[in-house]
Amino acid sequence: MTTDKDNSFPLEWLRHTSPYINTHRRKTFVVWLSDELLGSPSLKNIVYDLTLLSHLGVRLVLVHGMRKQIDETLQASGIEAQFACPVETNDNSHLMRITTAEMLPLLQALLGQLRCRIESLFSTGLPNTPMSGSRVTLCSGNFVIARPYGVRQGVDYFHTGEIRKVRVKSINSLLDLGMIVLMQPVGYSPTGETFNLHAEDVATQTAIDLQADKLIFLHQQTEELAQALGDVREISVGAHGFRQALPSSLSNIRSIVNNATLACQRGVNRCHIVSSQQDGALLKELFTRDGSGLLLDAGDYDSIRSATTRDVAGIKTLIQPLIDEGILLSRSEQDLERCINQFYVAEREGSVIACASLTRFDDQAELGCLAVHPDFRASGKAADIVQHLIKEARTRGCTQLFALSTRSGDWFREQGFVPGSISDIPVDENRIEGNRGSKVYLFNLNSI
Repeated sequence: MTTDKDNSFPLEWLRHTSPYINTHRRKTFVVWLSDELLGSPSLKNIVYDLTLLSHLGVRLVLVHGMRKQIDETLQASGIEAQFACPVETNDNSHLMRITTAEMLPLLQALLGQLRCRIESLFSTGLPNTPMSGSRVTLCSGNFVIARPYGVRQGVDYFHTGEIRKVRVKSINSLLDLGMIVLMQPVGYSPTGETFNLHAEDVATQTAIDLQADKLIFLHQQTEELAQALGDVREISVGAHGFRQALPSSLSNIRSIVNNATLACQRGVNRCHIVSSQQDGALLKELFTRDGSGLLLDAGDYDSIRSATTRDVAGIKTLIQPLIDEGILLSRSEQDLERCINQFYVAEREGSVIACASLTRFDDQAELGCLAVHPDFRASGKAADIVQHLIKEARTRGCTQLFALSTRSGDWFREQGFVPGSISDIPVDENRIEGNRGSKVYLFNLNSI
């Protein structure tokens, strides 16, 4: 018997999350939790969502901030917070805390309190809650080797430090055991000294050293950031003027964007800035097409862009072996020059390593001439350029993308295409690659 309650179950949403679940499994995510979040009722739901990610096979490293908590503790103890700027600047965006010996016992006690609170939330297993039956092990330790920040501009920063090394092997060993690793904004020197660190720096350097798949910043001011950026949801770190375009009032966000940019430039594929106040924003960012926050990717390293006439020789070199095998229709350099505005290329360090064309027919578009350099065929670059053309076709207002193939049908189906027929596409039979028996594959651009 079917009830209204049964009909309300989000079957389609659950089905559409499957590709994302497969993609994220066994991947390493470093997640920064803002100091504001630690004192917010939203923390409990964030813990639920992080636990779900862990159960889905994501390797999680958490780094929490504590700037707000330090300020409150110092005020309660009658100790004045001290800051200084280690570089010459016209604003306060580079202010750093001076951590004196008097502050150190308070800092250590606060670290213990915050760790216990986070551990207790991950230990919840009450019935009728999202954590029911959950078995999550959270592990923390001396994962960061630090050194003193020293004397800058004549100011001694005492127990404020900077990262010297992240103990990657120890972290990976715990992740391999299925544990969630909790890192705090503190490091230790080989002489046993304790140093106060920026949590954003710890998260960024850890993501870089682990070569994490994602670095995620859960921040409270993302709504303000979204208003500042308008409709921008995804941006490459090399987009000119991006950081300069942020309002000066968003100094905290500016710091996070700078850290995300650095991570992308140092090998982290994607960085996300997600609201910590919007319930479910993290899951929406990771398991839906449009996401919920701001995505920064390492677009400058393996950039995908529109082709120019300078790329004709590179495209010809890529497609010629496929032409010789009869996989692609023969195209001369003159043919490529005439339709170069339909082509997109992926390049690495100035060399074209993949290409594809996008031809629009009213509300449909054809993906054609897909080719990848042999050295990069196992790198996922073909899938990357297909995803780029999917976004481009959507931007142009198309509702369906189609591809014609004689040998790569299984691969196209793995990318989300489904078999179609000639009647589904806006071309006649003579268009089917000289009647070579090409099969039609369709991608619904209106799908999630």
